[in-house]
Amino acid sequence: MPNPTESPILRHDALTLIALPNSIHIGRTYATAVLRGWGHLDDDFLADAQLIVSELLTNAVDVLGFTDPGAVITARAIVRVYLSELSDCVRIEVWDPHPRIPQPRGMPPADALRGRGLEIVRHLARDSGYSVLADGPQASGKTVFATLPFPK
Repeated sequence: MPNPTESPILRHDALTLIALPNSIHIGRTYATAVLRGWGHLDDDFLADAQLIVSELLTNAVDVLGFTDPGAVITARAIVRVYLSELSDCVRIEVWDPHPRIPQPRGMPPADALRGRGLEIVRHLARDSGYSVLADGPQASGKTVFATLPFPK
C-alpha cells in the first residue's frame, strides 16, 4: 500500500508464503526474479532488494513462532511479500498477521548473530516503516515496508 505522496504504482506483484524458515530464501528468489523481469538488472540494486526482503521476512517468520519444527501450522502462519514499482523506486512490503510492531533494539553487541535487521533496512532504504491494520475479515496484523531507490 503506497504512501499517497509517492508516485503511482507502475507494476505490482505479490507472493503468499507459509511462515517457515525456508520462506526467507523463497522470498529473496521471488524478489530477484520479479525485479529482473521488470528490467532491473543492476547487481547491487538486486542485492540490496534481496537483503531488505530477507530482513523483513525473517522478522515476520520469527514473530509468528513457526520456526520450531514441532509447531503446528495454522491459518495464521501466512506471510505476504508485496513488490510495487514506482517511477524512481521499488516499494517492498511484508505483511504478517501478528499485531506486535517492529521495535528497533539499538545496536546489539559486536558478537551477536541477530538484532541488526531493521538497522540494515534503514541504512539501505530511502524510507521505511510500518502500518498496523485493523482487525477484520479481510486484514489484520501489520505491514512493514521499505522503499529502495533505483540506481542512477
